[in-house]
Amino acid sequence: MSFISFAFMVFLPVAVLINFIVPRKYRYIWLLIVSLAFYATAGIAATVILVVSMASIYAAGLLLDKYKNKAKQIFIACLIFNLGILFVFKYLNFFMRILGLVSFGAIGDIRFNLVLVLGLSFYILKAVGYLFDVYRGDIEAERDPAMLALFISFFPQILAGPIERAGNLLPQFREPKTVDFDRFRDGLLQILWGYFLKLVVADRLAIFVNAVFDTEAQLDIKGATALVAIIFYTFEIYTDFAGYSHISIGVARILGIDVMKNFDTPYLAMSIAEFWRRWHISLSSWLRDYLYIPLGGNRKGTLRKYLNILIVFAVSGLWHGANFTFVVWGLLHGLYQVIGKAITPARDKIIELFNIGRYSFSHKVVKTAVTFFLVSYAWVFFRADSIAGAIRVIRSSFYFTPWKFVDSSLYGFGLSRGNFLLGAAGIVLVIIVDLFNSRGVVIRENILKQGLWLRWIIMIAGILITVICGIWGPGYNVADFIYKQF
Repeated sequence: MSFISFAFMVFLPVAVLINFIVPRKYRYIWLLIVSLAFYATAGIAATVILVVSMASIYAAGLLLDKYKNKAKQIFIACLIFNLGILFVFKYLNFFMRILGLVSFGAIGDIRFNLVLVLGLSFYILKAVGYLFDVYRGDIEAERDPAMLALFISFFPQILAGPIERAGNLLPQFREPKTVDFDRFRDGLLQILWGYFLKLVVADRLAIFVNAVFDTEAQLDIKGATALVAIIFYTFEIYTDFAGYSHISIGVARILGIDVMKNFDTPYLAMSIAEFWRRWHISLSSWLRDYLYIPLGGNRKGTLRKYLNILIVFAVSGLWHGANFTFVVWGLLHGLYQVIGKAITPARDKIIELFNIGRYSFSHKVVKTAVTFFLVSYAWVFFRADSIAGAIRVIRSSFYFTPWKFVDSSLYGFGLSRGNFLLGAAGIVLVIIVDLFNSRGVVIRENILKQGLWLRWIIMIAGILITVICGIWGPGYNVADFIYKQF
C-alpha cells in the first residue's frame, strides 16, 4: 500500500480514529495490528520474511541479556542472519551477474526470481541498530515481543524510513503522547506539504527527467536540455524523498509518536560533509554510529580515517541499489570528503593570503554553489541506468547553449510550457521554504498562529493546488516513491 493510493486514504482515518479510542496503554497493540496489515498488502511472502527477521532480533536480544559470556557469538550470528536476508533478496542477483561476467563472459545468464521485499533495506537497518544497542549495553533488550515487532514494522516508516532508533521509539510506544487539536493540525499540515512536494513538484519534474534519461533520444541531447535534466533530477529526488518523509513524520505525529527529522535544508550546505549532516539524516547518522565508528572512525590516523570514509560511502551507495552506478555515486561522495579534508590546509592558506572573509555572504554563496554543483553531478550516476549513460549526460551538459532557455526546445520532453514553468516554480518555492527554515522560521508553525479564517484559506488552497496540479491520470503509477525501491 502506497501513501499515495485510495486504499491508504481509507486506511489512515480508520487507523487514527481507533487509535484515539483505544486506551493509551494498549495503543501499541493496535498500532502493531495496523502496521502488519499495512505491510501485508506487499504480499504474504514479504510479510513472512519481515516476521522471521523480527523473531530473530527479538530472540537474539533476550539471549544477549541472558548469556553475557557468549554475547559476541550471539550478536554476530544474528547480524549475519539478518544481513544474509538483505543479501539474498536484494543483492544475490547482482553478485551472480558479476560472477557471470567474470566466469562466463556474459551478464544475465544467471538469474534468480526472488520475492520483492518492500522496505527491506530500511527495516533491516532498524533491526540491526537495535541489535547493536542491546549488544553495547546502550538499551535493555525488549521483553515484549509485540513492542519490538511494532518498532521494526511501524507502518509510517517501514517502506522508506526515517530509520529510527529503538531508544527513541520504544518509550513512546509505551507512553504515546496525547494528540490534542494543535498536534493533529500540525501533523495534517506536514502531511499536506509532503503530498504537495511529491505530487505537484517531484512527479512533474520526473516527466522531463525520465524523457531525458530513459530514451534513446539522450544520444542527441545537448547543452541546456541535459543541464536542466540534471537540475530537475536534483530537486526531483529531494522533493520525492522529503515528501515521503514529511508524510511519514506527519502520520506518526497524529498517532502520538514523534519521529526524527530526515532533512534539514540539504542544498544550502556549504560542504559535502555538511550536506550529509542535512540529507537523509537517519541513514547518515546510522552509518556513522554503526559502521564508521566501529571501523575506527578518525581514531586510527589520517589514512585510516580516509579509508573508513570511502568504505562507509561505498556501503551507502550499495545500500541504495544493486548496481555499479550506486557504488560510483557513493564513492564520489566519499572522494569529495577525502579530497576536501586533504586540501583543507591549502584552502586555509589561500583564504588567509587573499584575506577572504570566511563568514562573508559572498564566500558562503560560492561554497554553497560548489557543493550544489558537486552533489548535482553525482546524482547523475544515481539516476542513470549505466555508468556510460551517466557520463554521456554529464558530457552533454557542458555543450552549453544559452538560447535553449528561451526557445521552445525544452518543451519537447513530456512537459508543456505551462507544466515546465510550474515545475520550475515548484523548485523556487522549495528553495524559499528552505531559506526560511535555515533561519529557524518553520512556515507550518507560523500558519497555525494565524487567525482561523486565514488558516482555513491556506489549508484549502493547499489541498486544491495539490489535487488540481498533482500529476494523475492513466499510466501514472502513484506507488512510485523513488526511495520505496531501496
